[in-house]
Amino acid sequence: MTLDETVKGEMKSELSLTERIALYIPIYKGYREKNLRREEDRAVRGELSRALQGTKADLATIQRELVSQPELMMDLERIRTKVDKYDISVKKAVNGYSGFHTAVKILEDDLDALVKWDAKLIEDIKLLREGASDLLDSVDRGMDVKAEIRNLERGVDSMMEDYNQRETIMKGFGGEPQEE
Repeated sequence: MTLDETVKGEMKSELSLTERIALYIPIYKGYREKNLRREEDRAVRGELSRALQGTKADLATIQRELVSQPELMMDLERIRTKVDKYDISVKKAVNGYSGFHTAVKILEDDLDALVKWDAKLIEDIKLLREGASDLLDSVDRGMDVKAEIRNLERGVDSMMEDYNQRETIMKGFGGEPQEE
């Protein structure tokens, strides 16, 4: 079961009996399901932000370990700044609302695609956290970590690029996350 399916199941299980009955009314059903998709997207982005906070803490720990190597500390600070910007954009991202008179309508399929994008990004952040953990292990063993730091930064850049494609969906140009 994927993350977006798990979130969707949890959201629907939290509906009251009255709301579940009302889902059989076609007009209400469409309205409520669209709101549930928005809430799913918001929940997934909240998890994404929490994972990014953990990554920033991991990077701060690594920085403290590299206090005797100012060049590497600066590299890590640049990565932390990128992760922080990424976290801010996740927190401030539009959650799939489009007004009645707006030119671009956010449809249910678009909201489903957003949740898939965000779930993919959580998987990417798990890989980033693993990379940070491996980097800390390498630092603890006294290894040269320049290449690992560069790879970590490339991973952050790639994730930010993927996340920026989310805005493409929000502007009505569609798109699905690509499977790797």
